Amino acid sequence: MGKDATLLYVIAAVAVCFALVNALLLLLKRGKTGQTIGTISSIKMPNAEMEKAHNSKWAELTYTVDGKTYRSKNRIQVSMTSQIGDSVTVRYDVKYPEKLYSFSASRIIASLLVAGICVLAAFFKLV
Repeated sequence: MGKDATLLYVIAAVAVCFALVNALLLLLKRGKTGQTIGTISSIKMPNAEMEKAHNSKWAELTYTVDGKTYRSKNRIQVSMTSQIGDSVTVRYDVKYPEKLYSFSASRIIASLLVAGICVLAAFFKLV
C-alpha cells in the first residue's frame, strides 16, 4: 500500500470518527435542543481575511427563543460567504438557550460521504 492510499485511509478514519462523535452528541441531546433562526452579529476568522485557503468563519449570533432575545455565548462555524446580518438556522440547548450546538445530521452524512470517497479512491487506486 502506497503513501497516498495510507493517507486516504487515515482521512477516512478521521471522517468516520467525526461522524460517530456527532452522531453520539445528536443522540445524547435528542429532545434537549431546539431550533430557531439567528442573525449573525459578529464574525471572527482565525487567519487574515484575505487568506481564503485554510481559513474559516466563526459567528456569534442573536436569536429569539420563547419571546426572549439571546446572544450566543459560544461561536459556531458558518459559511465563508456569510456576512454580519445574515440569517442562520441554529440549534440551542433548551435549558440554556444561550448555548449553541453545531452538530447535525447533515454533518454526519457529509463526513461519511468523505470517508466513503476516500476509501473508494484508495481501494481502486484512483490517486
